[in-house]
Amino acid sequence: MADIDLLLGEDLTLSFDIRVDEVPPTGREVAFELPEEMRTSMAERFGVRDIEGLAVHARIMPLDEGCVHVTGAVRGRVEQVCGVTLDPMWTQISQDFAAEFQPVNMVAKFVIPEDDFETDLPESLTDDGAANIGELAMQVFAMEIPAYPRKEGAAFDAGDLAPEQPVSPFAVLADLHKPTPGDEGT
Repeated sequence: MADIDLLLGEDLTLSFDIRVDEVPPTGREVAFELPEEMRTSMAERFGVRDIEGLAVHARIMPLDEGCVHVTGAVRGRVEQVCGVTLDPMWTQISQDFAAEFQPVNMVAKFVIPEDDFETDLPESLTDDGAANIGELAMQVFAMEIPAYPRKEGAAFDAGDLAPEQPVSPFAVLADLHKPTPGDEGT
């Protein structure tokens, strides 16, 4: 993969900016893999034990009015703790993504009704007219990390841990109603 300007911010956001004016009419292909120190920081950000082979491949196509359309894929592996066995486990992640980047003033004009959960808003270009493909890919990757990781075949067996049926507070009164030997007439 080519020499790429990957920058990791103090807030652990990944910057890999492609300026719109640097995208030829035929489009541009970019690819990068995060070095180990950045993967360690991303593992901290995402709350996982480790990340291996986190790589991004994207194609940027120019659109009208200083906008670009990005399609690509992010791939990698995350190490987490199995929620059932508590053993370390690896999960392979491979996710495609697509987004349109527009200038901030164009994105600000979008009005989406509060109950519209299906409309995808375009991403905003940076102030200097660049699309941050690095952070877009990290957000897509993060969304694919299992919230409740489970090793294949692992199943929780409650067995003896099943709660006992609660005893009614009136259960002691049941014994008061039973006749005792010798009290047959009362």
